[in-house]
Amino acid sequence: MGNMENNFVDKLSVDYQKRWADKQFFDRSLLNDIDLEHVTLHGEVDNPMSSQASCLNVMGYLNRHPDNIKFFFSKFSINITNVIDFPTGVDVGGEIYNDKGPIIFEWIGPRRSPIHERSGCRGKLRTSIDAYLLAMVNNKVTQLLIEWKFSENYNSEGYTHKFTGIQGNERLRRYSSVIAILRKEKKVPFNLSNKLGLYDLGYEPYYQLLRMTLLAKMTMHLRLSEDLQIEDYKIIHLVHSANDSLKTLNMGNVKYSPGLRRFIGREIHDIWRNEILTPVESEHFVFGYWNKAIPQLSESEYKNYLIERYG
Repeated sequence: MGNMENNFVDKLSVDYQKRWADKQFFDRSLLNDIDLEHVTLHGEVDNPMSSQASCLNVMGYLNRHPDNIKFFFSKFSINITNVIDFPTGVDVGGEIYNDKGPIIFEWIGPRRSPIHERSGCRGKLRTSIDAYLLAMVNNKVTQLLIEWKFSENYNSEGYTHKFTGIQGNERLRRYSSVIAILRKEKKVPFNLSNKLGLYDLGYEPYYQLLRMTLLAKMTMHLRLSEDLQIEDYKIIHLVHSANDSLKTLNMGNVKYSPGLRRFIGREIHDIWRNEILTPVESEHFVFGYWNKAIPQLSESEYKNYLIERYG
């Protein structure tokens, strides 16, 4: 392919991705590693523009080639010394995980939501982590909670007001109650004040990061087996490097978030890490461009497919 066809911008275009309509997954059998009896995949998983499909393509490869996991995450300055095998069949507070490999897709933690969500299952109506794994980082058993973005943006109004209306008020009540628990323990992860309230985090990328952070904190010290207990966590937000529409906060994003308006024009990860998170919490947050980590993988036809398709 020519240089024009190989630039990152083209790889986020519908026309470019449609070329893989008949090859949505390099190896579709990787879906067999997911406990599909208990996981609901996105309805758009077979759409070439699907973020979940891109996550499954890349992280599914890592799940079957765990020796590559350290190298992939080193691109984001995460020093993994050992990947921990996830205990297949483990009962996590009533939720049985019969998945294969060290990476779990659509992780929710225990069956009863630690962040007070009242219904749903893995992948549906629950805070479900796109990809989850356990590893030794800084000599601690660390859970890595990964949110994965491809071509999506959140510029339409429906993504800007997750805390408005009857349903929004219920969400505020739900997550406020979790923050109240953390406040008693002096572990609130957000710089909430008269300048920035929970209400301001109703813009979709931040609403997702809010829930992920609360889930990570409420599952700290979770014991998965007699000799496996979580000791730390990382929230990892991975986007495609060409998704400029998602990278920067704009006026349309903050219509219902007055506390964010002073940050318009700044990069969303910079705002989250340096303005919204407390200094202590920011140490748990990592972001990066997943497509730029693909070259870290071992040479194979699979790797060539990922590079050609995603860059």
